Amino acid sequence: MQEPQNINELIRLMKNGRNESERIAAALDLGNFKSKEVVKALVEQLCIETSRAVQESIVSSLIKIGNENVAELAVELLKSDDAYLRNVGVEILATIGDSALEVFERMIMHPDKDVRQLVVNAIGEGQLKEAVMILRKVVEEDEEENVVAAAVEYLGEIGGSDEDKKAIKQALNRFSSPFFQYVGEVALKKLGG
Repeated sequence: MQEPQNINELIRLMKNGRNESERIAAALDLGNFKSKEVVKALVEQLCIETSRAVQESIVSSLIKIGNENVAELAVELLKSDDAYLRNVGVEILATIGDSALEVFERMIMHPDKDVRQLVVNAIGEGQLKEAVMILRKVVEEDEEENVVAAAVEYLGEIGGSDEDKKAIKQALNRFSSPFFQYVGEVALKKLGG
């Protein structure tokens, strides 16, 4: 096989390579480029790709690139009807962490509660320095019980300040379902309060 000469050739090979191995290699090679054009091509192919192995290679490249362009397009995956795409959106955002900070801050206010729930999952699973602050904001401000419950669970795992405990206690007063009460009590116990 001849070596691809440029990004356009790699994109063409990822989309139309002669076999799965060639498409995987091209998708992985594209991870060495951080341009918006490459990120867009990777995400577009991820959404239509039928080979799980090629999809996984694309996800690896998006995580390797890990910049704001990736965060902007990965968050769109959270809106997909395809559970796999939603899950890899969470995985990508969680893994790239701080590069996704602006996206996280914007998306925790998304009108769709399911998208907010997935954003909370990405924040809680991720390597974000500001995770506790963002999760506390969700606990204090979100009106959807399941979204707040997820944020409370993660806050119980990674939080620890008096502010975190106070936010959880206030949320326990806002939501009275047995499920929420249980989640809140477990989180407080983990935080020692």
